[in-house]
Amino acid sequence: MITPAEMAREMETVNRALSETRVLLAGMDQVNSARDLRPLAHSPLRTLVEHAEQSAGLVTKYLRDQPRT
Repeated sequence: MITPAEMAREMETVNRALSETRVLLAGMDQVNSARDLRPLAHSPLRTLVEHAEQSAGLVTKYLRDQPRT
């Protein structure tokens, strides 16, 4: 059976992946805005990744706060 600490480590991996994805999407948004000579806009995918990153952070915190068995 997986422990909360092990689950927290797995969620940290997910959170790092989401963070890297967010950075790449931000760069793509900047390139698209510059190419079209328009103000910077967030893509719907970038917004979704930002929300997922926040959720992963909350889950990680919750798991870290669980008593160790």
